[in-house]
Amino acid sequence: MHDTLYHRALVDAGIVAQGGFGSGITPWRGLGLGVARRMVDTFVEQVGRDFPVARTEHPFLNRRDAYEQVFPQYANIYRLPAPTQVQPDWVLRADNLHLNVEWLRWHRHQGPVVATGGLLRQLRGSGTPLFRERYIWPAVQLNHLLPAGEGAATLEAYRQVLERTFAAFGLPVLTIATDALSSYGEVCHLTVSCLRDGRPTVLATTYLMASRYREALGVTGDLVDIGFTGKVLALVSMHQLDRGGLGLPSVLAPVQAGILAPQGAAGLDAWTSSLGGIRTQRIAVAGDVPFRRRRAERGLARTGTPLAYGVRPDGSWRVGRRAPSCYAATPPFPDADAVRAELGAYDRRQLDAARARLRRSVEGGGLVRGVCDGCAAARRVPVFGRMVPRRRARCTHCAAPGSDHFVSEQGRFY
Repeated sequence: MHDTLYHRALVDAGIVAQGGFGSGITPWRGLGLGVARRMVDTFVEQVGRDFPVARTEHPFLNRRDAYEQVFPQYANIYRLPAPTQVQPDWVLRADNLHLNVEWLRWHRHQGPVVATGGLLRQLRGSGTPLFRERYIWPAVQLNHLLPAGEGAATLEAYRQVLERTFAAFGLPVLTIATDALSSYGEVCHLTVSCLRDGRPTVLATTYLMASRYREALGVTGDLVDIGFTGKVLALVSMHQLDRGGLGLPSVLAPVQAGILAPQGAAGLDAWTSSLGGIRTQRIAVAGDVPFRRRRAERGLARTGTPLAYGVRPDGSWRVGRRAPSCYAATPPFPDADAVRAELGAYDRRQLDAARARLRRSVEGGGLVRGVCDGCAAARRVPVFGRMVPRRRARCTHCAAPGSDHFVSEQGRFY
């Protein structure tokens, strides 16, 4: 289904392990757990700019009766029968929606809650790492209870939250309002990016929940539901590959600046302490053994490090940049603002390259076209959804006034 280079890059970077833990289950390594945590932290930080956000995690086992009261029709989950009739049956890591709503009520929280963890799904076939899996991890789900009538305006704020979050990961996105999932949400926004080959793919879903779910949950107002998964990191690895390997955006990278210097080089301890929250790794290299320096640089690049500062025996410094890879002389002991400026420039180069790829996909493939209401209703054009925010445009079919729509010959896509 997908090019496997992204998975190879994640394995080489030490983010995930090769496999061997069962079909449809990606084993994560220590570095990867940190990357996933920073992914969630970035999202929560962006939500916190607009709302008083809380965080939680839920147990692995959930009561089956409480789950099926809300989701009676879903068969692709794992159920655990109780050993006796007195005890309840359980479902295994099925969904967080009903648990989040219960948490919000119990804590009387006047804002959203974000739950993280994993979700278990029955799966036919071998799956695709981080795209289609039996154990979906990390799974991030936000829910927000609102007074009736406030949901539509709140969706606009969350659209901006998601677009800021994914931009920080070097991923450009489009937001599409679609009724393809109207049974789940009265309003559905899909946050869409593209694979490296230009095919569109869904990164996140935002719903204003349909009445049947609100009634099952006893919600009288509006209920927002947002979800995304580790697929985000798979897409990052697809877009941010170079000849050195995986180039993680600085907000996610385990090491933001590598420092290659001779053993005992003076002044490095004080300098790294002055960099504040910038994540660094120091590697001792002999100045007269070039291959060791190159090997160390390759190791940093492979694990996603954006910057590498090299200190030579004569005291001169150079900086190794990525996207694209190049080297340049730099003053010794650059201050924290200068290092952050380097990281910011690297992030912008990554995002610009991915934006150009998405633009070619959208414009070259004709995925976004002007469509009028009449042609959309009559299905003269295979409209999948309307672009958000609304952008006025002439209908490409009849030239009447309309707006930009996302067109998909295949219908729903993932």
